[in-house]
Amino acid sequence: MALPQALENYRKQYRKIKLFQDVASVLHWDSEVMMPEEGREYRSAQIAAVAELTHDWMTDKSFLNQIQSAKQSIGELPESERSLWNRELEVLMEEKEKADKLPSEFVSEFAKVTNLAHAEWAEAKKEKNFQSFAKRLEELVQLSKKQADYFGYTTEPYDALLDSYEKGAKASQIQTLFSDLKASLVPIVSTAPKFKNPFPEPISIEKQTKFCNRLPSLLGLTTKESRLDTSNHPFSTSLGKGDKRITTRYSETDPLSSIFGVLHETGHSLYESGLSAMPNWPTPITEFLSLGIHESQSRLWENQVGRSLPFWEFVYPILLSDFDLSDKELPFKELYQYINSTEKTKVRVEADQVTYNLHIILRFEIERDLINGKIQVKDLPEIWNTKMKESFGLTIENDAEGVLQDIHWSMGAFGYFPTYTLGNIFSSQFFKKFTEEFPDSHNKFSTKGDFSDLLGWLRKNIHSKGKIYDVDSLMKQATGEAADSKHLISYLNGKIKEVTK
Repeated sequence: MALPQALENYRKQYRKIKLFQDVASVLHWDSEVMMPEEGREYRSAQIAAVAELTHDWMTDKSFLNQIQSAKQSIGELPESERSLWNRELEVLMEEKEKADKLPSEFVSEFAKVTNLAHAEWAEAKKEKNFQSFAKRLEELVQLSKKQADYFGYTTEPYDALLDSYEKGAKASQIQTLFSDLKASLVPIVSTAPKFKNPFPEPISIEKQTKFCNRLPSLLGLTTKESRLDTSNHPFSTSLGKGDKRITTRYSETDPLSSIFGVLHETGHSLYESGLSAMPNWPTPITEFLSLGIHESQSRLWENQVGRSLPFWEFVYPILLSDFDLSDKELPFKELYQYINSTEKTKVRVEADQVTYNLHIILRFEIERDLINGKIQVKDLPEIWNTKMKESFGLTIENDAEGVLQDIHWSMGAFGYFPTYTLGNIFSSQFFKKFTEEFPDSHNKFSTKGDFSDLLGWLRKNIHSKGKIYDVDSLMKQATGEAADSKHLISYLNGKIKEVTK
C-alpha cells in the first residue's frame, strides 16, 4: 500500500533538513581533522549559516502544517502501522517544539561562537593558559544560560540543558544517583591494585596507527563505512548513511590511550551504523535515543569488551607483531594487569574504569553550579584544583591537565558530562544480560576474535529500536529490569578480583 501523500510530503521535508544537518557534520569533522588553521573564521560562518538554515526549515509554519496533515493521514493506514507513525510524529513534535523556542539569530550565533571557541580552547590548552580562554568561555556560559531560559525549566537552569542530552533527567535525581555511586566507588578505589606501565620503550605513532586501524573492523565496523583519523580530542561522528568517522590521539609512552580511544569511538559509530540500518532511515525515530544510551555503546566496547581477558587473548599476538615486541619484552600478564589497573589520575580520558566516574561527578558538580550562577568562570581553575585535591588527592600543576583538559565546554555542551556515567551504568547492565543469553561468547572472543553475537544482540535490542521507546522502557525490554548501578559496581568488583588472583 502506498503512503498517503501527506506522509510522503512530510518525510521529504524532514529528510531535506536531515541532509543539511549531515552537511554541518561534515564541516565540523573537517574543521577538527583536516582544515588549515587560517580557515577557522570563515568555517565558523559556514557552520552558522547551515545551522540557521536548518533551524528556519524546522521552525517554519509550513513544516508544522505538513506535520499536522501527516498526523491526520495516519487514519488512512492499516491499524497495525498507526502506532509507529504516531510515535514518529510525537518524537518530531518534541524536537520541533524545542527548536521553536530558539530564535534563528540565537542558533546562528551559538553555532558560530562554539566553532570559534574550539580553536581558542585548543590554543589555550596548548599554552596551558586558562585566562586566554576565559572571556570566550564566559560568552558560552551566558549563551547557555540564555538557551536554558528559552527552553524553560521549573527548578534550575541546568535542568533545561541536561534535558537536551538525557530527556526528562533532572539534576537533583542525577545528584542522588551520583552520591550513592560515589559512596560505593570510594572503597573500591581504596582497595583496587595499581600496576606499572609494562611497555619497555616508547611505541611510535606509526606502529600504533597500524594496530589501531585493525580495531574497528574487528568489532564489526568495516573500512567501507568508516575511517580513522587524528584529532586533539577523540570523537566520532556520523556524516550520513555508510559514512562514520572516528578519531583518536596518540601517546608514544602509553599506547593504550590511542587503543581505548578507538574502541570507545568505534562503539559510538557502531550504534550510528545500526540506526542507519533501521527501516525508512532517516526518520525522527531512527535517531539515537539519548546520550546516556549512546555512551553505553562506546563504554561497553571500551570496557566490558576492550578490558576483558578474552579480547586480549586474541589481540595480544597481533599487538606484539605490530609493535615489534616479544612476549618477554611485554609479558601478557603484566599487560593485562596494567590494562585493568586502578590509579587516581588527573586526566579523565586517561582514567581507569574505576576512577572514571569520579571525574564525571566532579565535572557535573562544577558545571551545574556554573550554569545555576553559584560560581563564576574566573574562579574555575581554583575550584577545579580544589575539587581534584579533595576527590583524588592530586595537585594540578597547570590548566592543561586541569580545567582545560576537556573539549565539551568549548562546544557549549553543558549537561553532557553526566551521560558518561549513565552510559557506564547502562553498559554494565546490557553486557550482563548479553552474557546470560550467550554464555559461550568469551570463547568466540578469545579464539576467533568473533564479536558478531554481541553486535547482533546490540543491533536487536538497542540499535534497531532508535527512539521507538523511552530509556526506561528500552532498559526493561533489553534487560528485564530498570537501570540499576549495582551491575556496574558488581562488574568493577569482579574485575579487581580477576586481576589480583
